[in-house]
Amino acid sequence: MPLADVKCAVHEAISKRIPTPTVTSAPPGKSLVNLFTIYSTAPAPEQAITFTTPVPGEVRAIPEYTWNFDDGRTGIGPGTPFTETHLPSRSPGYYLGATYTTPGTKHVTLTVTWRVTFRLEGVTDIPLTPIIMTATEDKQVATARAVLVN
Repeated sequence: MPLADVKCAVHEAISKRIPTPTVTSAPPGKSLVNLFTIYSTAPAPEQAITFTTPVPGEVRAIPEYTWNFDDGRTGIGPGTPFTETHLPSRSPGYYLGATYTTPGTKHVTLTVTWRVTFRLEGVTDIPLTPIIMTATEDKQVATARAVLVN
């Protein structure tokens, strides 16, 4: 069987097992100018499938996460969802996110690149075409003013 056909078959099989990414943000809904907005996604485990046909071998896919926060900042990794035990002001660097300085709609993009390799039994790893998936969120950022009330 030609190697190109094997590559196509294993790539298709691993593609079916890869979860679709989603973007989660905190605070939910609108955010405020000068308030740190936290972004995360559920981390996906490495995927692996062992084959016996068309040839014996194993295909592996490992995710890599990159973020574009639409303010010139980027991030790497799946991020960590917000918890009350880790406040951003007391845990700098713990969360991925952005502090927006202007109001408006921010288009946040998460790109998950799955690095795929196929190992034929008794042969070294053969890199396959990466599988690239994206998820986005349009985050509304508004300004707020304090109002004193009696």
